[in-house]
Amino acid sequence: MQRDFDRTDAKAQACSYILLSLLQRMDQQEPGLIDALLAGAKGDFEASQSQGDLPHPVPMIFQEAIALLTRANAYKQNMLDRRGDEESASNSN
Repeated sequence: MQRDFDRTDAKAQACSYILLSLLQRMDQQEPGLIDALLAGAKGDFEASQSQGDLPHPVPMIFQEAIALLTRANAYKQNMLDRRGDEESASNSN
């Protein structure tokens, strides 16, 4: 059974959207920022797994952070794809 989307969900999604936008803009000004954050999060997650007594939410938090950074990093591929489409269009004219 699916639960209703409530105000808490809306706030979490809004924060996610804003964070993604900020990360992408910061990465444009400081190229490699998201790559470094992603590598750090993956390294920290791996290191945390060697500790046997982690609270249950910790792996879920790392997995969500890695997913968010991966989504934030995807804008680069989208920009490259768009540039390629634009170049193809201009070369065909």
